[in-house]
Formats: sequence, C-alpha cells, structure tokens
Amino acid sequence: MQLIQADSIHQSMQFPSLIASLRQSFAGDFGMPPRQLLPLTAGQAEAFALLPAWDESVIGCKLFTYFPQNPAQGKERLHAKIMLFCRESGEPLALLDGTSITLWRTAAISALAGSYLANPAASTLVLFGTGKLAPYLVKAYISIRQLDDVYIVGRDLTKAQQLATSLQADLQTAHPGLRIQAAERSASLLQKADIICCATAATEPLFPADWVQPGTLVDALGNHHADCSEIDTRLVVDGLLYVDSRANCLNEAGEILLPLQAGQIQLQHIQAELAELCSKNTLCWQADRIQVFKAVGTALADLAAARLMLELS
Repeated sequence: MQLIQADSIHQSMQFPSLIASLRQSFAGDFGMPPRQLLPLTAGQAEAFALLPAWDESVIGCKLFTYFPQNPAQGKERLHAKIMLFCRESGEPLALLDGTSITLWRTAAISALAGSYLANPAASTLVLFGTGKLAPYLVKAYISIRQLDDVYIVGRDLTKAQQLATSLQADLQTAHPGLRIQAAERSASLLQKADIICCATAATEPLFPADWVQPGTLVDALGNHHADCSEIDTRLVVDGLLYVDSRANCLNEAGEILLPLQAGQIQLQHIQAELAELCSKNTLCWQADRIQVFKAVGTALADLAAARLMLELS
C-alpha cells in the first residue's frame, strides 16, 4: 500500500489532467452514498466526516476532522485523509493526504463546470477570496479559458495585492499576456467580468445581482451553510442554476435552500448537476442569461483526484 504525502501531490498534479479525470469520472458509472457529518459533542462545532464513493476501478473514502478552535493553538482547523481500495479485490491501495487533494479537486471542479457554463471567449475573471484555495482557482480557470485579466477582491486589500503579485510572478512565463491585480468590489468591475468566482466565508451576499451582466458565470463555492448565502438570491432566482450535486446542495447550500423555502424557486429550477453536464459533454452557456454554479463538494471528486494521483505515483 502506498502512502502519498502532500508534497508529492503538489509536485505531480496538473490541472489539465485532473480536469480530464474528473470529467471522465462524472460521466461514468459510480456510487456515491450520502456523506456523513458527525458532531462529536452536542452543541459544539467539532465534527468527524466520512465521504465514500466508488467507480469501476477503485473504492475510496475521505475522512476528515474539523476543530474550529485549533488555530488558537497553532494547529489547522481541518485534517483529512483519503483511503483507496481496489474495486475488484477490496485490497487497500493507498492512503493519501486529503487536505492537498481537496484544494486541487475543488478548484478543478469549478473549472470543469466552467468549461460547460462560461463564455468560450471569456477573458476576465473576478475572484472573491484570498485564502488557500484562491491561487488554485486562478490556475484552474486559466487552464480552460484564455484569460487576459484576473482581479482579486478581498476584505484585506493588502493581502489581495500580495496574492496578485505572487501569482503574476508564478504565471508570467507560462502566461505572459495574463494580467493579475487586486481590486475593490464595484459595479464597474463586475460588469466587465465573464466569470465571477466566490470563495469566501461570507454569510451575506458579496455584491448585488444587478452588478452582473447576462452571459456571466457566477461560481459560488465558499458557503456550506443552509441558512446563509454568499451571493444575491436574485442571481439564483433569475439565472440558470447548476450544481455539483443535487443531494449535497439540497442539504447544505443556503443559496438554494433559502429561495426554495421562500417559494421563489422550485426543485426543477436546478438545470443539471455536474454528472449530467459531463455526460452530455456540450457547451451550455447562454449569452442572454446569467449562469450560476453552486458547489459544496463531492466524494466522487475526491475519488477521481486520488485515483489520478495513485496513477501518477
């Protein structure tokens, strides 16, 4: 059995091959029972979670712990591992670092959805968020669209500027025409965006719906709470809504649950989930509508990324 650490994952993983692996997995046959999030103590935030999935070649399960008080002790909030087993014999194949896999697969899922839902001629990305996931999202999106401009928006403008400078230096050789800069949120900024990616911990909408032009893809992946929303509800109500997983989003995505509960949309308002997009494998972008993609994560994405990493090892 292989032990695959974070360093090996970061050195070996590339977005084009990861996105292709995810596309294949979501278009194929798979099993994915509901994930289980288990509170460890009643009334406390600490939790243990299990995310199982399998396909024709491997069985996998991501296990993670969440301890929100850990940073005060100099420790990470979340620790994750992924276990892979042979689908034919059930033998254990590998234990992988789950935290690094999660960063790569989360960004790759956004880009995979964007390959179907974003303007083929998209040139401008506006990214809300300056956390660990932010650089992965930029690199994932430039692997599926020929972007000219990336604007990074954060609560801390200095942090956004530092991230923009770091990414510009990192990507200038492979993408010499790409401009990356920090920006403050404004109507004029969002009105020129082809893709707006929201990867924050915001519990209230980051911008009003009327700042977004038809033809834009709004990618919302930061919020995992049923009682709040990272984006304006009008975007969901008036836009074409797609999700990574109906089951998961209808359990924890306030962006969908809040308008459902208010009677503003019905279940059929969801146009498709990612597996349906991949099976159809055709561009679904509409120039006269806003496309909204809501993701909360899936065990199948973990499985596909972990299987690819095993193949590369």
